[in-house]
Amino acid sequence: GGIDSTVTASAIRHFTDAPLDTFSLRFADGEFDEGAHQQVVAEKLGTNHHEVVVSGADIARVFPDVVWHSESPLLRAAPAPLFILSRLVRELGYKVVVTGEGADEVLGGYDIFREARVREFWARNPASEVRGRASELLYPWMARNPGRAPAFARGFFGQDLDLADPLMSHRPRWNSTAILKRMLTPDLAAAAAGESDGIVPLPAAAGSWDLLGRAQWLEMTTLLPGYILSSQGDRMLMANSIEGRFPFLDRDVVAFANQLPARHKLFGLEEKLLLKLAFKDLVPAAIRKRPKQPYRAPDATSFFGDGRPDWVSEVLSPSTLRSAGVFDPKIAASVAYKAASSGGRLGNTDNMRVLALLSTQLIYNQFIVGSGNCDQSRPPEPSITINLTSHEGNVDVATASVRCG
Repeated sequence: GGIDSTVTASAIRHFTDAPLDTFSLRFADGEFDEGAHQQVVAEKLGTNHHEVVVSGADIARVFPDVVWHSESPLLRAAPAPLFILSRLVRELGYKVVVTGEGADEVLGGYDIFREARVREFWARNPASEVRGRASELLYPWMARNPGRAPAFARGFFGQDLDLADPLMSHRPRWNSTAILKRMLTPDLAAAAAGESDGIVPLPAAAGSWDLLGRAQWLEMTTLLPGYILSSQGDRMLMANSIEGRFPFLDRDVVAFANQLPARHKLFGLEEKLLLKLAFKDLVPAAIRKRPKQPYRAPDATSFFGDGRPDWVSEVLSPSTLRSAGVFDPKIAASVAYKAASSGGRLGNTDNMRVLALLSTQLIYNQFIVGSGNCDQSRPPEPSITINLTSHEGNVDVATASVRCG
């Protein structure tokens, strides 16, 4: 239903004779559902279409399996529906799927690139109230978008407006994620205070790149391999013995895109302009012209609604938290209470807090308590290394390692 998957399916339909089966996710929560757009494409291309509708309860039920296969802390629930979808693919007898991953990184499709463009515009005159209001144009697909909270938007997106900073595009995301350290036990918080949060220096050649080029490089070298193609991608596919193929990450496509001027990718605030123009004869206008809606899934509220699974209370119990030694039990209890009583209205940071708690505690239960490699007669001595990367108004844990005893 999005431009990337539609281009991929259209190319297969128009340039091969292969029968075409398509698969898509739908959500019981209308805020996340793209079913209408998916149906437009399936009917236009005449595909044999399959879909699965996922609820918050479904996400909570499979999340322990998701963490088991990802082997990594997660700050979003988005891998869970893809785990469910890949299971459907396998049940229908397929072993390989072609997907649209990589197009946003390569061709400038992410909202964080639009955000960086607005912040660059604002940074040229930080005192301008008019320029600051451009931040209200960002993330229109969010229920709690900046246009509805202009004061918050100016405060958040107005951070670190320094044109001399080569990492300016990602500073608000990294600042937001750093708040998660406050949940750690005092010892771990002190140790983490000196960590770089996974921020890596740009290559020497980046001095000649524009802001979009630098932002794309950061996404391609942090979030893409560590999360998009791993925790959310290959590991969810291979959990069901499915392999993914990613045409937009073909080396020639990437090399071509890297030579394009920024305006051919992000034209004003319109993302992936060249892709839309190049495939306008194959992609329905309703898809080409629809507002950007990134793939998301219900996060924290999935775990605290009706039918809350028993494992949630187990991993968040004070005794388990103390045994794991990663999070401060009192802070964890406060975060869990807020999620349970929020009525579904949690901000991005609170969503990340909840997912960090649940996924890390599951890792402790699955790989340390349940591991034969640890001496259970001795108290665990947790050591956690976390690399943080940013994406689409959320921040994700790219890699992590834990040891015990």
